[in-house]
Amino acid sequence: MKKSVFLISLFGVCSFSFGNINVESLDIYKNRTFVNQELNSFDNSVDLISNISLDEIRFVYDKNCTVSNTKVIRNNTSAQDISSKITNLKEKIAYSENEVKSIKTVLSSLENIRFEKEAVSLENIKQVSSYAKEELKTNYNTLYKLNLQLHKYKIELNTLRQTQKSQKHSILKYTTTCKNNSSVVINYAISNIHKNSFYEIKANSKDKNIDIKNMSFITQSSGYDFKDIDINLFTYNYTNQIKPTKFYPEYLDVYSNPPVAYMQSDAVMMEKSISKKARVLKKPSFSYSETATKSFFKASNITLVSGDKTPVVFANENYKTSSSIEIDGYANAKAFYKVEFLSDKLFSTLNTRLYLDEVFIARSYTNEIKKDKKTSMHFGEDRFIDVKKELIKDMKEEPFFTINKIKTQKEWKYTIINNHSEKKSISFIERIPVSKHEDIKVKLISKIKYTKKENNGKISYDFVLKPKEKISFIFGYEVEKPYKK
Repeated sequence: MKKSVFLISLFGVCSFSFGNINVESLDIYKNRTFVNQELNSFDNSVDLISNISLDEIRFVYDKNCTVSNTKVIRNNTSAQDISSKITNLKEKIAYSENEVKSIKTVLSSLENIRFEKEAVSLENIKQVSSYAKEELKTNYNTLYKLNLQLHKYKIELNTLRQTQKSQKHSILKYTTTCKNNSSVVINYAISNIHKNSFYEIKANSKDKNIDIKNMSFITQSSGYDFKDIDINLFTYNYTNQIKPTKFYPEYLDVYSNPPVAYMQSDAVMMEKSISKKARVLKKPSFSYSETATKSFFKASNITLVSGDKTPVVFANENYKTSSSIEIDGYANAKAFYKVEFLSDKLFSTLNTRLYLDEVFIARSYTNEIKKDKKTSMHFGEDRFIDVKKELIKDMKEEPFFTINKIKTQKEWKYTIINNHSEKKSISFIERIPVSKHEDIKVKLISKIKYTKKENNGKISYDFVLKPKEKISFIFGYEVEKPYKK
């Protein structure tokens, strides 16, 4: 018997926005997040996506608008009622899923009926076939209706879960009028935004450049979908302090109370104006802006579906680099690949994923990348540079000319081989002890001229090695100090 074929189209459960909110942008600092939400002048109330009071809201508008009769009230939605509805829907979904499984089992049995010629007559076969056909039709129709009902239950459950995640929302009551296409925007803090930010930094040894991608995975669980918004990512913490700490004199005998930083009111003092933008869906983009004192990255035309983790790119910069090999002779005597570049933007400290020639190197932590200042970064050990370190002298506290003085000496022999097929610039770093007393003398032992010697004892030797070239040299120091019995 030929099997009947039915096409049942089911849609995945999706997130639905609800309410009357119109989010324009988010301001994300390292420690706090603020939402900028436009008010509709034809309405007199709007849902807020945070449980806040009226004095925590900042109204932003120009002389073409007026705002009055403002009041914040609590949403009457009961968390207990939502939880009860979720439990009830879960039971309905489980019951419907069991019904679907049961009908599928019946359908499978009906479609696989077999007839033995010796057991039944031709008339019986016709009767059974007709019965099976009607049963198949009935059960497939029932299955179709059950799947539609199941899909409806899942949508309702998802909506309730989003409402539950949003916790308690407040409602803002207001009266506003605007002329000349002006608008009123409210700004307030929210806590249901989670951000996982990192850099993806890729160095290319052949093209001599570096790509720095600043991106975040952002999850908002407000219960609302934010469509076509701007996200301003600030590279610093939000703080209320707007001027230096008040000066207090310091007395040697009597001390005043500990100084207290002058704090502004709780109103949000943003350093940028909020302008109305066209609510037209566009391709996501990013930009970089600077105020008089700070900088921030902006991602535009972003949609954040409530409950979903959304990748957002805030910057994707490319800079020319110079590369070298740095050897830490003072530690493990290993060679590390290093690049240097000049950034035209300020990048704050952040977790980083490092790549060299498209090969993943490691997860690391990048310190602040200064604007217009040379930055150096390391991309792991260079196994083609062979470094050998041998201790050849270790003289400890031997008398020196007089019993009132002793000296120590340490010397190492370094051998460095370039196994690359191209020449390499080498920066060899060592150190000598730093004297903190005028009677302690430290003398460098080295037959090759150093490139740079710093007050902290750091000594650099820069040179170039051709392919397969080898260099050997002695490095050490001598310490002379008073002898104490």
